[in-house]
Amino acid sequence: MNKQKGFTVVELLIAIAITGLIVSFLGTAIHQIITVTEYGNDKLTAMHELQNAAHWVSLDGQMASTANTSDGLLLTLSDNSSISYTLAGTVLRRSAQGSQMTLARNISNLTFTIENRIITVNLTSSPAGRQNVSEQGIYKIFLRPGEE
Repeated sequence: MNKQKGFTVVELLIAIAITGLIVSFLGTAIHQIITVTEYGNDKLTAMHELQNAAHWVSLDGQMASTANTSDGLLLTLSDNSSISYTLAGTVLRRSAQGSQMTLARNISNLTFTIENRIITVNLTSSPAGRQNVSEQGIYKIFLRPGEE
């Protein structure tokens, strides 16, 4: 019985402590990877919403001969057809020729101003995630030159 080999209590405690450190470092690393990925996804979503809205407003604004900001943005094209942009809750919609298209979701702030045939769009996108990500964009669009 005297020749039995095994671990002492001190050796077991040291092994448990080292294992605990390794597990805590791994847990922290995994948590960071997940958090950074979610933050990046939320930021990318916000940027995509801004870019999509800016693309359509810019495209339509450059073809418009007049603009009005009474209820959202109303653009009148040279053929007298109209395109409107409205914010319903947090959803930005574009209406043209009887059809409606959702351009962006998660819009927390939207203002249109017109000065000297220049439309200024101030847009903020805030996706509903754990990270409280918010992206803002200010875009200037020049209306089509007036036909004189």
